[in-house]
Amino acid sequence: MDNDNNISHRILIAVNDPDLRRISVAGLRAAGFCVSAPTDGDAAVMLAESFTPDVMIVESTMQCPDGRPLYERLRESTDQYLVCITDEGQYRLRTSILHSGADDAISVPINADELAARCHAMLRRPRQFQQRSDTNVSSTMILGPLTIDLGRREVRVEEEEVQTTRIEFSLLEQLCRRPTEVCTREELLDSVWGPKWVGDSHVVDVHLSNLRRKLDKAAPGTKVIHTVRGVGFRLANDVTDVIEFSGAPLTLV
Repeated sequence: MDNDNNISHRILIAVNDPDLRRISVAGLRAAGFCVSAPTDGDAAVMLAESFTPDVMIVESTMQCPDGRPLYERLRESTDQYLVCITDEGQYRLRTSILHSGADDAISVPINADELAARCHAMLRRPRQFQQRSDTNVSSTMILGPLTIDLGRREVRVEEEEVQTTRIEFSLLEQLCRRPTEVCTREELLDSVWGPKWVGDSHVVDVHLSNLRRKLDKAAPGTKVIHTVRGVGFRLANDVTDVIEFSGAPLTLV
């Protein structure tokens, strides 16, 4: 998890297959990247605009809510590096994807080390839009009433500051990186404690319960974290409804 807090290169990976997602995310994080991995096209579009990734890795079968291929939508809205993943043997599709503006196209099965190496190779050829100073790098995530300063590791809800522990902040950060999705206990354990963690998964419940009490005390009328019984946790409707309906509250500044 420490890598995610210290490095500047950000990867957005949107794939349907959970095993491919898990392997790819683990490999990219091990290579020192900060990774966000939405599981649907809607969340991917929002995070492409808010997470400001340096490289976007998208499975060719992922679609936007309107049914369009996700990679086409992302290519139209940003000039960041774009890598597409296709099924094995789809040579014509990969050729078409490259002609449509993708920077790279690869097929499954995928080696996580190779995927990370491809990202590093592209980032060694910086484009003009990527030549930015540290003062320009986005570090504050704003989701309606919730503000998270990733650089200072500060949390505010309804403008009230909330003092969090390192683990509480990291858990909340992971929920915010997937604002429209449910994060399972296992996914949160893997992201915050690391893949080698051995112990009771309900340690997640304990830390999120403590965090929820702090958030409720700071803003009694705003619910931030919702428990999905038997599955995991997600951002509550008080946050996600603002994201979905007010236009552009999910931002990084």
